[in-house]
Amino acid sequence: MRLTCATIAMCSVFTATSLHAQSAFGCSGLEDNRELPAIEGKHGVFYRINTDIRMNHPFSAAIVDHLAELSRALESRGTTLVFAPIPTKSVSMPGDLPDQARLYGFDLNVATAVHDDVLDRLTAAGVLTVDIRQALLKAEPGKLPFFNSDFHWSAYGANLGAAAIADVIKAHPFYETLPVTQFTTEPVAEETAFSGMRRVLQTRCTDTLPEPITMTWNTQPVGNDSGLDIGLGDSADTGIDIFGQTADTIPIVLVGTSFSDSPINNFPNWIAQHTSLEVVNFAITGGNQYGAITSYLTSAEFQEAPPAFLVWENPIYNNLAQYGDQPLRELIAAAANNCAAERPVAIAKDRLSVTADVSGLDASDTLFLDTGGSTALEVDYTFVSANGGERLKALRRGERLRRTGRFYMPMTGLWPDGAQQVRIDLSAPFGADARLYVCHPLPHQEEKS
Repeated sequence: MRLTCATIAMCSVFTATSLHAQSAFGCSGLEDNRELPAIEGKHGVFYRINTDIRMNHPFSAAIVDHLAELSRALESRGTTLVFAPIPTKSVSMPGDLPDQARLYGFDLNVATAVHDDVLDRLTAAGVLTVDIRQALLKAEPGKLPFFNSDFHWSAYGANLGAAAIADVIKAHPFYETLPVTQFTTEPVAEETAFSGMRRVLQTRCTDTLPEPITMTWNTQPVGNDSGLDIGLGDSADTGIDIFGQTADTIPIVLVGTSFSDSPINNFPNWIAQHTSLEVVNFAITGGNQYGAITSYLTSAEFQEAPPAFLVWENPIYNNLAQYGDQPLRELIAAAANNCAAERPVAIAKDRLSVTADVSGLDASDTLFLDTGGSTALEVDYTFVSANGGERLKALRRGERLRRTGRFYMPMTGLWPDGAQQVRIDLSAPFGADARLYVCHPLPHQEEKS
């Protein structure tokens, strides 16, 4: 005899009660939370459905090609790009996945193959790429590389990831030419990290969820008694060499997300520890895919003193194609800095707009606007064709990004014959010495176009 629920309401109560009983923390309805749908795994480990359980990460051939172009552009300035994609929690801590993950179509073998395919394609294109997943899988029993109830890594996981990055850097021929500094790292005390994820999850659970507790560490160069916290210097301090070197010999610059920006995990210092090299951190919490690297590559600091290695940490689930090809094209132009051709500009009386002749330029060119120190975060480019047609392209910087006053706009998405004129409008006044330049592609980029 087949048993059925007498009413839909009874079925709903039975299902909710069953799920509630299976939870070690009295959680229910986690997967229905619109703010952050999640599932509870083993040993109090929680996984986000939309990112940690995702198997397909958008990483098109075009993105791979653009990253390869960026790598070559940086190489032309003497900088080696080290791309470090942070793997998902599911492929890094598969042992704690619940059976429920299969209900969402999750297959560990497929997810792993997708992750490895991204790395293989980047490597084949000439991008120096770090396999952090393999490093995190080597975590000792009982030690979690990611927090139980948060998606960030602990100091232990950050240490494993930093060691993998260091292995790649130390295997590069240029490493032997750099001055090294020995470091010591000592434990300080256990601390609890702030977790917005845990706060959201807790609203659906009756018992207290595991807190994101991690040991904190203090890393110092050997012989340093100043108490200086190396590796965590932000962009405002760049140019002041913390080891007595000149600014043009900075070995490593780190750009990335909250994985790199959180002091509690010691990530920049772990890289310094494992490489014996100075690390200057430009990471930005809440900067998403491009915030930190855009802030850095468009800065005067980079243009005046490119580092030996640029480590770009970025979670693999962050879609680099989310905003089209414009962000990466801007980075490529900024990295190459092949922008010697100045265009005369007419500055409006209100000093919020300029107009310039852009005839003769094509889609392979990029306009570089040096606003002369403007604090603007928004720039509108209104291109005008030969017959008077107009097209608007815009650059938007988040509030957390540095106000470098330097913007690169690719001449893509216009008419086959290009544009005749452009009017550029800023959200804040121009500086006194605004300039507009044309950046031409490097030879290999032109051939590819």
